[in-house]
Amino acid sequence: MTTLMENQPAWLLHSRPFRETSLLLDFFTQDHGRVSAIARGARDPKSRYRPLLQLFIPLQISLVGRSELLNLRSIEASGPALRLCGPHMFSALYVNELMVRLLAGHESDKTLYGHYEAVLHALSSGLDIEPVLRRFELQLLENLGYGLQLTHDALNGELMLHDAWYYLQTDSGFVRQMQVQEVDSANSIANLYPGQVLLDMSRADFTKANTLKIAKRLLRLVLEHHLGDRPLASRELFKSLLQTTST
Repeated sequence: MTTLMENQPAWLLHSRPFRETSLLLDFFTQDHGRVSAIARGARDPKSRYRPLLQLFIPLQISLVGRSELLNLRSIEASGPALRLCGPHMFSALYVNELMVRLLAGHESDKTLYGHYEAVLHALSSGLDIEPVLRRFELQLLENLGYGLQLTHDALNGELMLHDAWYYLQTDSGFVRQMQVQEVDSANSIANLYPGQVLLDMSRADFTKANTLKIAKRLLRLVLEHHLGDRPLASRELFKSLLQTTST
């Protein structure tokens, strides 16, 4: 059975060489989620596809094929390329890598498509990176069915208390710890989280430096659980750039 997707709003998430002159592409589309496609001859300098097969350009594409791996039939820009540089560009690459690694193919989610566009535009506008990424990570986990319950105790369903501490049970949620030694919440011990931070996160409120710091650690832990052992290439690339510029 032939699959035909016509005039589909999309963003390119990732590309890599395929055979002699082609590219293997991952797109995030508005109506069909993440789809993989081949752009035949796209590595040829004369290819009409080549100028548009760049990251962070809003696209309209048509795809056709008889398998999960489709063929790029047409492509055009639906707007100007987003201006991203420095840490904001690396943050956008991180977002793309999360999408490629975590999204199953051909699963439509228009809500996530809106969140993805919003995070790219926020980064291209030069907004503070950390709150932007933390909000997107929460939204992504929610849309994938891995959302964190940040307002109720997973054991008894009681409302979380702002002055209590909670332990993260990976497969069930946060459970209150009745006996916790006094800990500086800015440097909370592994896998224990202050209720106030979790409640702030439930409102996507990252105005407090403490909330932002702990949220970063927590969301990295949760995402790594779903990503597996292979490290994120975008994170390693950014680390290597920082090391290069500091020497």
